[in-house]
Amino acid sequence: MASAVICPACRTRNKPNWEFCVRCGESLEGAVTEARGGPRPRVRLRVEERAPTRDLSSFYLVLTLALMAVLVAAACQNIKNSPPPPPPTPGPFTFGGPAPSPPPPVHVAATPGATDGEEGRRLLAQRRATEAVPVLERAALADPGNAEFQQLLGQALWESGDRDGALRRYAQAARLDPARYRVGYAQTLEMAGQVDAAVTEFEGALVSQPDNAISEEGLGRLYARRGDYVKAVPLLERTAARTRDPVVIQQLAYALEKSGDRDRAVETYRSVLAQEPRADVARGLLAEGLFAQGKQDEAVAVLQEGVQRSPQTPLLQRGLGSILERSGRKAEAAAAYREYARLAPNAPDAAEIAARAARLEGSGS
Repeated sequence: MASAVICPACRTRNKPNWEFCVRCGESLEGAVTEARGGPRPRVRLRVEERAPTRDLSSFYLVLTLALMAVLVAAACQNIKNSPPPPPPTPGPFTFGGPAPSPPPPVHVAATPGATDGEEGRRLLAQRRATEAVPVLERAALADPGNAEFQQLLGQALWESGDRDGALRRYAQAARLDPARYRVGYAQTLEMAGQVDAAVTEFEGALVSQPDNAISEEGLGRLYARRGDYVKAVPLLERTAARTRDPVVIQQLAYALEKSGDRDRAVETYRSVLAQEPRADVARGLLAEGLFAQGKQDEAVAVLQEGVQRSPQTPLLQRGLGSILERSGRKAEAAAAYREYARLAPNAPDAAEIAARAARLEGSGS
């Protein structure tokens, strides 16, 4: 008679009539039995003879898990009640003492009106100035000391057609931050035709920023426009030397002429034509300057050169007719006048110039 059945999985000895291993629950079908006559194959029993070993194995499994849960809970409670560990001992590549704790997060409060300010800027970039006005008004109201909000609101008002409101906002921005916005405010005043106010702002900007090129150019131009040619000359000279802009050089030449320095004015007009041979206004002013110096033939030659370059330019024909008439060359003057009237029949003085040509022709050369 067999004494035990050996589990093929865990080698546990089981009773002969059991179908599953009492330890691991594996099937004992075909397992080797220990018997007096040596090992023999395990014969499957009928259902009613099987032992309830699967239920027994489940019981052991549940019992084991419950015991582990109790042990884990006890360990957690012990850790919770124990004091914190001391700082680690410094090693050969570390500094002593505990590691520094990270700094607490810093909460940066949003600037008052920042959201509306950014929205207004976006609307301006999209050319939606009318929609930007109320948004930027809220931003400026929330932070009235913010120069940028005032400037943006001024821009929105200007583009919306409210020039007076825009100038007030630009003035506020310039007051709050003159280094950034005073020159722009002066330029806006000039655009609005407020020359004296613009001069005041440019002068103030130059006091705080003596080398500001924009202020120098703007103030020089406004001095000349206002008739303060002596003040305009040094400013325009510095601007012309820096930029070599023929328009600025022409303004300088005109200021020199009006301030009484006719010789320098002539040479300055020549420098304009050296850069821009088709600068017809500068050419006409150069001819007048030469005529004033008693150089009638040179003045006529300057205008004739311009006519050859631009034969369809009425301004040159009229200027040439005037110089020729004052030089006593009546027939040539009449021809130039008639050409002017032909090229510019709708000009306000076209009829008058044509009549003048007729009188010169009638009076003989």
